[in-house]
Amino acid sequence: MINVNQLVDIIGKFKDLKRQGWIDKGVLNPESDAEHSFSLALLVMLLAPEELNKQKCLELALIHDLAEIYAGDHTPKETISLQEKLQKENAGMEQIANELGQNEWLELFDEYNSKVTKESIFINALDKLDNVITAAYYDKNKRSSQKLTTEFEKYAKVKIDELGNNQLLSEIKNILQEINQANLATD
Repeated sequence: MINVNQLVDIIGKFKDLKRQGWIDKGVLNPESDAEHSFSLALLVMLLAPEELNKQKCLELALIHDLAEIYAGDHTPKETISLQEKLQKENAGMEQIANELGQNEWLELFDEYNSKVTKESIFINALDKLDNVITAAYYDKNKRSSQKLTTEFEKYAKVKIDELGNNQLLSEIKNILQEINQANLATD
């Protein structure tokens, strides 16, 4: 049985946890991890092809950043090593899984980080796409004193290229480029 007090705390903390990358960029009213995860789940519903397990994709999308409640939201520009970041996140996910009695979330979290299944590769790519969509929204609505879309699009392309080369990833990169071009046209 789920401990209601722990559930309230975890969901509340997830909603309160503002994404560090946007804070670092000086974005006014940056999204939370929960908002980002919801947006990622919505992208799954819009873009997941039939050959992927959509339920698995939704589960990966919803829990991929949950560990940050305890591990913190570390950005690529921080001095923390990737190994240390993963250790903190694994410990955070283990704590959440124990608190809510959801041991299967550990397997989902491992799958997301492994980037070896079609679903985990897709969600990792969509995670980068969502950052570009959010950057474009912030640019369009002047929520930062600096332009964000091009920087995030370039970073997303590099990270998606690291995931491999297939038709689905190419389609996601095309969407990235369209967002950046549309955003530049509104300047």
